[in-house]
Amino acid sequence: MINVDQKKPAPHKIQKEGFAFTVMISPDEMSAHLTIDQTSEDTAFDFSKEALIEIISQAGVVYGLNEGRLEKLATELMLNKPIEVARGKSPERGQDSGFELLFTIAGSKAPVVGEDGYIDYKNLNLINNATVGQPLAKRIAATVGEPGKSITGKEIPGIKGKDRALPKGKNTEISSDNANLLVATREGAITFANNLVSIDNIYKLKDNVGTATGNIDFVGSLLISGGVTSGFKVKAAGNIEIGKNIEDAEVISGGSVVAKGGFVGSGKGIILAKEDVFVKYVENQQIEAGHDVNIGGGAMNASIVAGNAVYQKGLKAVIVGGSVTAHNLIETNTIGSEMGTPTLVRVGYSPAIMRAIQELEAKLKQLEKDESKIKQALYSLVRLELDNRLSPKQKEALEQLRAHSLEIPNLRKSYEDQKQEFLGKLRENKTAKITVKGRVYPGTIIQVGLLKKEINKLIGSCNFGVMHDQIVIISRN
Repeated sequence: MINVDQKKPAPHKIQKEGFAFTVMISPDEMSAHLTIDQTSEDTAFDFSKEALIEIISQAGVVYGLNEGRLEKLATELMLNKPIEVARGKSPERGQDSGFELLFTIAGSKAPVVGEDGYIDYKNLNLINNATVGQPLAKRIAATVGEPGKSITGKEIPGIKGKDRALPKGKNTEISSDNANLLVATREGAITFANNLVSIDNIYKLKDNVGTATGNIDFVGSLLISGGVTSGFKVKAAGNIEIGKNIEDAEVISGGSVVAKGGFVGSGKGIILAKEDVFVKYVENQQIEAGHDVNIGGGAMNASIVAGNAVYQKGLKAVIVGGSVTAHNLIETNTIGSEMGTPTLVRVGYSPAIMRAIQELEAKLKQLEKDESKIKQALYSLVRLELDNRLSPKQKEALEQLRAHSLEIPNLRKSYEDQKQEFLGKLRENKTAKITVKGRVYPGTIIQVGLLKKEINKLIGSCNFGVMHDQIVIISRN
């Protein structure tokens, strides 16, 4: 750069043919002025544009000459007045640094199109989910502007644009590996507002989940002001709160589900929660909770499973039809109906353990079939062996079959042991109970562990439990 603080340069003077030419260069060498004085009255001014350029160049001015002005000065003489005859080119300023977002701004509502051309309007990409360490934005470096040039021909470096900060918002940070990269510090929804990128672990949706939103899949918690329309799916790693009714839809939570409305449909809906479920009432639908299920009203023809307890409170706390299962406790007001509607209520029971037992029983049956096939194959190969008519491949097959035959008893014992262990778990919960504050109608089946009891007469408020391997009324409320 030219030093603008340098001393004012001395004027350059040239005497020629009765005239004095003074060239004054500015301190920053960005402009030059020419003053013409007449030193002899008898001499006419006869200097062409080219002659004036030659005079100015002797002062070191080689760039930015204003030839139009010099042309006019050659024909229209102006004495004793400084005229700007050259101006340099100022350096340009480069672009300020910016940033590029590395995600699609949420709310584009672009449906997913499969390879077969099928358009899935249920998946509208409403939420941008971030994972820890995910790149969110990268800096676009500031540029250096075009260089300038002084009237003396010196190049003046271009000016670099300003370095601006990355759009660091809540739960984001500059990468420790790359100072030009913004990354997420937690899982959540990516938002871009007020020129900042942020991650929020709670996503708020003011609408119903339906065609306007598509399916929802979020790595944090969800607050849905509306309901969930039939055929759609809501999934969150955290808690889910739903303000209105849930229809034939899927609601899957890694935490708890709070449904302020009812859960009603044709039986195609399901709520799955790792922790608790709170729902106003449920009809024809399925609920599974890792801990408690809390129902404010009735459970009609529903399938309910709780890892700990099912709680129903109030006069409308009725279980009619379907099945309600809990590991430790079911508490309700009424079970069954005057119509004798078949209703299964069970505690000390685990559907997951029962599935494991069923899988083991299937393996035992398959083992029995395999053993029969192996025996038949061994019989045929052993006869060939006795007659010394076994081929090399048959010898190898015989060895393998004998090895499998020896493994079968061990496998059978392993499966039987596992089955008995699971059965033991179903029997060991001797404190599980069913508490009824109102009535139990005929048609109800009470189950505790593997024990069952069919109710054939109306029973008032009571607690069902197990004593001496029988289901009994252990106390009256």
